[in-house]
Amino acid sequence: MPRYRFLADAMLGSLARWLRMLGYDTLYAGSLSDYSILEMLGRDDGRILLTRDRGLCRRALNKGYRCILLREFSVEDDLYILARKLKLELRVDPSRSRCPVCNAPLREARREEVEGKVPPSILRLHDKFWICTGCGKVYWRGGHWRGIEEVLKRVKLRINGEES
Repeated sequence: MPRYRFLADAMLGSLARWLRMLGYDTLYAGSLSDYSILEMLGRDDGRILLTRDRGLCRRALNKGYRCILLREFSVEDDLYILARKLKLELRVDPSRSRCPVCNAPLREARREEVEGKVPPSILRLHDKFWICTGCGKVYWRGGHWRGIEEVLKRVKLRINGEES
């Protein structure tokens, strides 16, 4: 399965975080101008621009860059569209996930490494932890994990319903 790399514009911060959790190297353009985004695409060959901005998408395509125009306004719909177009793997595997905050890879961490970085109750309740190799943020499979899995399950059901 291809390991796509993305550049999400300012309107797609939530989608950028989701793609990172799914393991896709995703830069977030935040407050960059359209000009800067196009310049970044020119320097970083192979990234796919994700945007809701028709004009930006048209300019990117005219320059020969890959671009996907997302017209929906929910992360679930965006993931569905990308999974259909690109056959994205909709599974969060922390061993290949990227930090939702800074996009750096995660690595598995020992309990001793995260002691003092997570609340004691979390340390008692969980055995597996991951640390961002960039910003140092610690992750574990907490209550939010069920919500993530539910969203991915709904997207997969939509896709599978169409393939039947």
